[in-house]
Amino acid sequence: MYMPAHFRSTDFEHALRLVAEHPLALLVGPDAQGQSFGSHLPLVAADEGEGFALEGHMARANPHWGWLSQQRQVLAVFSGPGAYVSPGHYESVKNVPTWNYAALHAYGEVELIDGAADKDGLLKRLIGRFEPGYAEQWRRLPEDFQHKLLGAIVGFRIRVTRWELKLKMSQNRAATERQRIRAALAASGRAEDRATAEWMARLERAYMPE
Repeated sequence: MYMPAHFRSTDFEHALRLVAEHPLALLVGPDAQGQSFGSHLPLVAADEGEGFALEGHMARANPHWGWLSQQRQVLAVFSGPGAYVSPGHYESVKNVPTWNYAALHAYGEVELIDGAADKDGLLKRLIGRFEPGYAEQWRRLPEDFQHKLLGAIVGFRIRVTRWELKLKMSQNRAATERQRIRAALAASGRAEDRATAEWMARLERAYMPE
């Protein structure tokens, strides 16, 4: 990922927050011919102290899992909030529009989870993350129905070996310009704009000098 120094973040907590807030990832890995193939899947991050892993599953009918089992290497791309930034917020008219956004690229090695008990545990962890109240309903489903559903998916765990977090939030602009941009986005009727403003405020509090 193209990464100007002022947009690069090495903040582990920010990386985990982005995954938690925007779990739908683009999982990219080679197909049988070595070409890039992508699957859109919700993933959950597991904090492992000095690093993290990603867990998810895909349909058994999706050939991607078979290719990944052979190649192992994978890239998971998480896209956070993004917003149009008008040059009208800048001091000088000699400026152009841009786009603020957050993105995480996580590279790692994938391990398949295909045993019934292991997949059941994986599903329960995912349910616990996205809808804890559904856990009881899942447990009450007929056993043969559960086995059928478990057989229709393949779970996986990605051990993340490298990650890149890009937070393009107007860090290269003057404090007064950033404040104008943030205020305009926070007042927008678009949820993505307001979420971007929240990330800008978060970075202002943590890193940026006034």
